[in-house]
Order: sequence, then C-alpha cells, then structure tokens
Amino acid sequence: MKYGHGGNVFKFAQLHQIAVEDVIDYSANINPLGPSESSMGVVAEMLPMVSHYPDPNQTELLDAIERVYKMPKEHIVAGNGAAELLYAICRLPGYTGCFVPAPGFSEYRLAAETANIPVRDTFYMPRESAEGDHYFEVPYLALQTFAAKLKGQDGRIICFLGNPNNPDGTLLEREHVRVLAGMLRDANSLLVIDESFIDFVGTEPLGDNPHSLRDLIFEFDNVIVVHSLTKFYAVPGLRVGVLFAPKILQPKLKELIPTWSVNTLAQTYATLSVDDTEYVEKTKAVVCDEKSYMYTALSAIPALTVYKPSVNFMLLKINTPNKTVEQLQEYLGDSNILIRSCANYEGLDEQWFRVAIKTRESNEILVKKLQLFFS
Repeated sequence: MKYGHGGNVFKFAQLHQIAVEDVIDYSANINPLGPSESSMGVVAEMLPMVSHYPDPNQTELLDAIERVYKMPKEHIVAGNGAAELLYAICRLPGYTGCFVPAPGFSEYRLAAETANIPVRDTFYMPRESAEGDHYFEVPYLALQTFAAKLKGQDGRIICFLGNPNNPDGTLLEREHVRVLAGMLRDANSLLVIDESFIDFVGTEPLGDNPHSLRDLIFEFDNVIVVHSLTKFYAVPGLRVGVLFAPKILQPKLKELIPTWSVNTLAQTYATLSVDDTEYVEKTKAVVCDEKSYMYTALSAIPALTVYKPSVNFMLLKINTPNKTVEQLQEYLGDSNILIRSCANYEGLDEQWFRVAIKTRESNEILVKKLQLFFS
C-alpha cells in the first residue's frame, strides 16, 4: 500500500509558486469556517505562557470535554491529535493481528505496523441502493465470522472501524457494531471506532449526536472510541484529540501518552472552542447546506459517480476512461485548487478522488471547474 495524506499545501504552494494562503485546499477535511475566532483570540493572549510547561493533568480541557460530550473524565485520554492516540492503542500489549477498513485512513495500518502487528484489510464494497444512491457496504458478517473463529484461540486482534469512514463517509449501524463488539470481547479482542469526523454529522448538540457510538464503552470493556478535535475545530496545526475508553483500559492508555503531549495553546483552544456554541451551530448549518449543494451539483455531471456525503467531505469516481485524477489535479492546479487523489487507498485506484466541503464561494468555483473539465 502507498501512504499519504491530503493537506500538503506547502508542497503544492511551492510547486505552483504561490503563497500557502492562496491555495484553495479541497484535499484536507477541515471546518470550512476556520478556527473559532473568539477562542483563537484567547490563544494569542496565552503566547507568553509557552515559557512554562503545559498542565500535565489537562484539567480544564478534560473538564470541558466531560461537560460538552457528556463523558466522565475517568474514561477520557487526551493526546497530540487522534493519530498519537491510534499509535498508543496499538502499543497495548498482547495483540497479534489488526483489521483495518479498505478503503480507510492509512494511520490505522501505520500504527499497527509500527507496533509490529500484522495487518489485514477489511474491504468495503461499493454498492448502489434502489433509489440510485451510491454507498460502501461495511462487511459486518465477514468480521463477525472471523471474530467467532478467534474465540478460544490464542490470537487477539484490534479491529479498526471509521464512523464515519474516511474517505467514503460511511456511518456505522449501532446494532451490527454491538454484535461485533460482543463477539470480539468473547475472543479477547479490541474494537476501535474512529469518530474523528462525527461532529460534522447531523445538527444536534455535540453531546447528543445519535450517530456517535462512544456510549458503547459503558457496555463493552473492549471498545475504544477515538475523537479528533482538529477537524471540526479547524486546528490541525495545533494537534489535539481525545479517546473514550472503559475504566479498565483508560489508565493503561494514559500511561502510553507522554506527560506534556498536549501543549498549552492546544489545551487552551480546545477548552474554549468546544464551548463556543455559536461557532458549533454555524458550522453544522454551513456543512449541512453545502454538502447538499455539492452533492446535487456534482451528481449532475455524467462523468462522475458521487457518493452521498454524511460529513464535510465526499468521495467521487471518474467514469470516463480518457480522464484520470492526475489529469484533473493538473487542470485544477492551474487555478490553485488542490484535491485529494485516492489512488493510495487500498481498494481504490487513480479514478477516485475526494473533496472537502467548503464555503459556497469556493464550492461554486470547484463545481464550475469540474463541469468544464468533464464537458
């Protein structure tokens, strides 16, 4: 498998000899509104505090997460972005195998391989509903079958699932996940649900999101839910994330995170931004409107198969053999637009690409460019 991420605006800007701020970046799935302005103002005031060590207990941050997401602090671990937490999970002792979704976030595989855990792909299959909507099917039955075979054996696995999955946006079905979690528990194995983009789903308050499965940690002692705070709050450069784990696992995971992993500025911003209800509500409203606009507009292009977005990004496939994503990237690059090729995702190829959901002004530019390219 080839590795890589979206969001390399620095390389793109250098290649096109433009300033980073002039890049229209559709490759990284970040809140189109940018960071919470009120929270960033306080962060600026905190700059003199970088001469001191961060709060090792992350007291204010954990208090805010507990209050907003309605999860007790004794179940929370904070880290330097969701990626650090994934690597910590894979360093838990005794696991002999790992299942990752395909297509799926490459850091699942990298985290497992760094811990010398063999990796096996779980292939999601592209389907079309009776209504004509395109989606990816989660192979629950295959996973359950494998979990059943593990029971009573020496092997222990870590099974990663995205909710929603990246890059296709597939949301998990609670009852299927509950069955799988129970079977993995019987096999002394672990289920890790990555909810890095869950805050973009729906319009409910963050702590009442019906699509989140974080409450399963109270039902199963082998379920961990990872939650990024950099995508929704638009600070991937600050690096902050949390995980929710059963009480039996929380202290073990906390021991695997360096003491000052979350820096002072990241703690300050995350503490304030999760409580910025105006920012949260506006973000959800904008993403809801814009993903609907983008889905309708891009579905009207015959050369594209468009997967209906559940969050702030959408997956597309080019159907014409004489057009490739590489050609599209070059064409859009001339207009300072960066998209995400999905050729390095297991199960996809050079005909697949992903775009973020941005503001209407930017989205209209992208739509027009795509219409022209495929006309």
